[in-house]
Amino acid sequence: PPLFFLRVDWSLIRAAVVRVMTEAGIPKVLFLGETGSGKSALCNALAHQVSSLQSRNRNDMKPFPESALSQDNIGNDEVVIKNVQLLGGSEPVTFIDTVGSNSSEISNAAVANMLVSLKYDCKSVNLFVIVVKAPVTRMDAALVESIEMFESLFGKDNFWSNVVVIFTCLQQSRDQIERRKASIPDDKSMTEFSHLLKTKFKRRESVPVIILDSHYDGDKDDERKSFIAEAGNFFRILQSTKDKAVSLEDLSPVLDKYDGLKEEYEKKLREKEEELKNAKIKAKKYKNAANIGVAVGAGTAGLGAVAAAVALK
Repeated sequence: PPLFFLRVDWSLIRAAVVRVMTEAGIPKVLFLGETGSGKSALCNALAHQVSSLQSRNRNDMKPFPESALSQDNIGNDEVVIKNVQLLGGSEPVTFIDTVGSNSSEISNAAVANMLVSLKYDCKSVNLFVIVVKAPVTRMDAALVESIEMFESLFGKDNFWSNVVVIFTCLQQSRDQIERRKASIPDDKSMTEFSHLLKTKFKRRESVPVIILDSHYDGDKDDERKSFIAEAGNFFRILQSTKDKAVSLEDLSPVLDKYDGLKEEYEKKLREKEEELKNAKIKAKKYKNAANIGVAVGAGTAGLGAVAAAVALK
């Protein structure tokens, strides 16, 4: 049949494009943190340089759905993997927006989905971003558990060699910065949280911390400039990890830690394998149909040439 009669499965094509691009040496950034910490809003702001404040009621138009904009105000229970142009540049970057780490709300199905997505759609990571809603004075148990999970998945040294902390929701207008200086200045908050991580996870070196307020007011010059400057720092950190991608290691410690997770993971794995099998069948059908279309087109052109030759005689 002619190609224009084919019904194209665009979800299949999009998934294939993501898979090819994430395996093509493109830098990959994995965002982790609690639900409501601003992971998705940060991804959107970095990808589009548009803050959540400026596009508050447009969740359907954002590449990374935000829990604050959802009707039930709960986080996304699936990993979102998308290729974006960081800071409006031309170089592609893969953002991996993981499930929020509020352990009381995360189901085995959500964790299993995340593990399958990491296994098949993003086998390595260049930079891990721990997203924290500031100000913060202690390490939440859910965040600790999430960090420990990614330590197990990628290896402790690999994880901590490629990590940065980003504070969100710290308004960067001059008056707000001055107001915080009277209680806990920003640089002190950053230093103290870095020390908390260093102590809790027994690391020798401090973890870099930067402030990126994904809810900055783009109409305020100081807030916009601060976001762009700190986004530049983030980009430089990412560039330093360009040749340091780390791969998934052993899933067993994570699967064995939670009751029922292994069974749920195996179920999701079978579903993914079936999906990939069906995708190959569809791709083969598309290819065959395309070949037929080309042949039909060539045949039509041939008949036209014959008719023209007859007419000339």
